[in-house]
Amino acid sequence: MQFDEVMPQHFITLSRTPYPHILIDHALLQLAGGGSEASQFRLQVLAAAGWKHHAVTPMAKYPAEASVVYNRVRDVLALTQDPQQILEELAKS
Repeated sequence: MQFDEVMPQHFITLSRTPYPHILIDHALLQLAGGGSEASQFRLQVLAAAGWKHHAVTPMAKYPAEASVVYNRVRDVLALTQDPQQILEELAKS
């Protein structure tokens, strides 16, 4: 899967067109099959990519960190769409 680069300003500005991090979130939820398990998978992926804050902490509070995290996920999604492999790839780096 290919996504545009995630920029810090994406977390603090509004747009009618979904920003790449929103599309990445949707892709992660779809890959994990939807539902509460998919939401948990998304949180695991973000944590594995380096998000150190609580799940309810808004990304807009730390937009620079959030863009780094989502760009790491973006790079891994370009390699694989297998949920287990995504977590394994993020653990490597």
